Amino acid sequence: MVDYSKWDAMKFSDSDSEGSDNDGDDGPRVTSLNQPGRVTIGTDGNIQIGQSSPGSSSTHQQQREDDNDLPVVSGSISGNAVDISSLPNAAADSGKNIAQQKQKREEQLTRNGGKHTTTISTFQPPLHLPVYWSQDRYVVTLRVGFPTTQFPSRTIRVKVVGALKYEDRHSAVGSGSMMTDYISKQSDDDGIPSYGSVTIVSESGNDQEIVLFTGLLPRPIHLNQDEDEVEFEIENSGIANNDDVSESCFDRFVSITMTKAVPMQGLVLWWDCPIIGFPKIDVSSIKDRKVSSDAKSSSSKDDNNSNIAKKEAFQKAWDEAHEMFREKMKKKEKQ
Repeated sequence: MVDYSKWDAMKFSDSDSEGSDNDGDDGPRVTSLNQPGRVTIGTDGNIQIGQSSPGSSSTHQQQREDDNDLPVVSGSISGNAVDISSLPNAAADSGKNIAQQKQKREEQLTRNGGKHTTTISTFQPPLHLPVYWSQDRYVVTLRVGFPTTQFPSRTIRVKVVGALKYEDRHSAVGSGSMMTDYISKQSDDDGIPSYGSVTIVSESGNDQEIVLFTGLLPRPIHLNQDEDEVEFEIENSGIANNDDVSESCFDRFVSITMTKAVPMQGLVLWWDCPIIGFPKIDVSSIKDRKVSSDAKSSSSKDDNNSNIAKKEAFQKAWDEAHEMFREKMKKKEKQ
C-alpha cells in the first residue's frame, strides 16, 4: 500500500506578503514594478530589484524628445548627433553631377563632329529626333536617338547603300555615285552628287515601316573586310532626360559606323558633315586634326634638330681629323 502520511506535514499558502511564514522558502516569488526599474541577478543567485526615481522617467522621455528635434546623420564618427543644415545640398549636387555627365556624354558623341535634329512629320505633334555624329581619322559614327516606348529596339532596321568594297577603299575617285554601285545616282536639291544613302526604319507587325531617318552621304565609304554590309548597333543614350513626356525620352541610339574611303593610301579626309544638308563644321578647328598636325610638326622639328646635331658632330670630327693630319705631315717634313 502507498503511505500518504508524508503529505500531511506540508503547508500551502498563496500569500506573497513580506510578513508571511513562507518568506524563507525557495519557491517562486512575483514582484510588481509600478515604475521603470532594473533587475540584477548576481553570480550567487541573489536577485536585486532597483526602481528608478519618480522623476527619472520624465527625464528620459524629455531627453528622447530633445534628441528627436535634432537631425542625426548615421555613421557619425563621434556617435553624436550632427546638424545636417551645415552639410552640402545633396539634391543640388546630384543635379550638378547629372548636368556634368550629360555634357561629357555630348562631347563624346560630337567629337570632331556636331549635333542635328531630324523630324518625323507623320506624327502629330511632329516627333523631333536628335542626331549626333563624330569622327576620327578613319571612321564616321552617326547616332540617331529614338524612344523605345514608341519604337522597340527589335523593330529597328538600317540600310546603308553605296559603300565600296574593301579592296576599293584606297581608290575612291570619280564624281559622286558614278564611282559606286549606287544605281539611282541620287543628288540633293542643289545638284550635289551623293556617294550613297542611310535609311533607318521601324517595322511594325503589319509589314508597315516608319522612316525615322534618311539622308545622302557627302563622301565615299567602304565595307570592312569580309563583310557585305555596314555595321550598326543599338546602344543606351547615356543622356538623362528630365522631360516628363515619355515620347520625348530618347533612351536609345541607332549607332552606325561608316569607314572612310580615300583616293589614295595614306590620305586622311576630315568630313565637314555626315549627311548632305546638315550644318557644316570648320574642319580646320577639329581637335584631333590639330593634335595630329602638332605631333607631325613636333616630329619634324625633332628630326631637324637631330640632323643639325649630326652635322655638327660630323663637322667637329672632320676638323679634328684634318688637324691631326696636318700635324702628322709637319712631323714628316722635319724628318
